[in-house]
Formats: sequence, structure tokens, C-alpha cells
Amino acid sequence: MHALLYSYLKELPLVINKILPPHRFESFKSSNALELWNKLFFVLSTSGLNLTGDKTRIVRIKENEINISTLGARTLKLGYGKLIIFDDENVSGLPLPTKENEEFIVLDWMANHSCEKHEHIFLNTPDKFVNKIHFYPTDRIDGHHPDIKDMVVISYLDKEQLNDFEYSDTYAKCKVKKIQKDLGIKGTKSGATNYALKVEVKKREIRKAKMNSYEDSPQIKFKYKIDGNKVTHPDLSKINKLLQVGV
Repeated sequence: MHALLYSYLKELPLVINKILPPHRFESFKSSNALELWNKLFFVLSTSGLNLTGDKTRIVRIKENEINISTLGARTLKLGYGKLIIFDDENVSGLPLPTKENEEFIVLDWMANHSCEKHEHIFLNTPDKFVNKIHFYPTDRIDGHHPDIKDMVVISYLDKEQLNDFEYSDTYAKCKVKKIQKDLGIKGTKSGATNYALKVEVKKREIRKAKMNSYEDSPQIKFKYKIDGNKVTHPDLSKINKLLQVGV
């Protein structure tokens, strides 16, 4: 998202090397990051700054030239004087990184198949494994069902932990069930008693927390994110104006 935001604020052309919108609970400057991403993508596309839209498959960096392979086996060649890179996935021709990324954001999407009504929306824990739990109305059933809540569980893991069973989605499910019990959340009511909580992991998403670290060159600069706390008032006004636009 930071590349889209930078392109919008600086009015610079953009090549999106991998489509990866923010997850639905991510925020930027107290705004919903996914909503902002969608509006940025639309506005940059209609203004001609989003050069390849969602068609990019592979980007190859050469001296003064970018070769872009797109959907349908087409190739686009673009010249450049200076290049700013926010993400190195699907990009070749870069220098060797000075440090490889070993930090990952893990999202375990879970369904609560047996759970009584509760008022919890968000929970934060002191642990990096199962750090945040967002409860949301299920989308497994057609219509709006605010009393039937599923969850996304967010963890911050390193490369070694990703391959450790004790940090797997199975362990995350067990930890989440215990947390729910500690909160007083019970399974669906059955007469005078309650069924046991039944939690199912639907899928696990693994995202890089950031790209690898690189040393800048005269032509290529690596930018890792835009610090929301350092956004200037004129830029913030421009972002707020965009958020008010219907897409």
C-alpha cells in the first residue's frame, strides 16, 4: 500500500509487482487501510499512473530499463532515470540484499462453528504468537449475522518459527480456544448446558513484514514504508479527500 500512497502523493508512475491488498482489519492513520488501498488503486489507474494495473507477473531491472512480463505473455519495456522500490517480490536484477527479511505477519482465519453470542470485537495479547484476535460477523452464511462471529488471529513470527509445529495453525487454534474460555465465551447453548467450543482453521496467510534490506545506489532507492506519523498536513488532507470520494 505504501507504494500506491507514495505514487498518489508524489504523482509518480507506478508498477505494482504483486497484488497484495492490506487485510480487512489493517489501518493507516486511523483509516481502514483496505478501503484506502482500493481507492488509491482506482484513482491511480484512471489517472494513468498505475502503468500495468494488476497484470504484472515478473519485473526485471536492467540499467536504465525495466522489463515487465504481464498476463498473456506480453512484455513491456520502460526507461527510467531514478527508481524507488517498495517491494522486491517477483523482481529480479536487484543487488544482493544486505540483510534478508526474517519477519512475517501470519493470519489464521478461523470459523467458530459452536459459539454462543458475545460482545467481543477485538483482543490484544502480550505474545507475538496469537498477538491479536479480531472477531467479525461470519461471511460463511449468506446475509448479515452479527451474532455469529468468526475470527482472524494475527501473529508475528520469524522464519524459524514458521517451520516449528508449536507455532502452527493447530497450536494457534488451541490457544484461541483457551483464550475464549478465559473470556467466558462458551459453545452454543443446548438446554441448560452448552456444547463445547468448536473452532476450525479455514486458512493461513503468511505475509512478509517487510522486504529485504538493500543499499541504495545513485539510480535505485529502496523505501520500506511511509510512516503515518510523519505524513505532512497537506498530504493528510489529500488522503482524507480521497477517502471521501466514492468508488
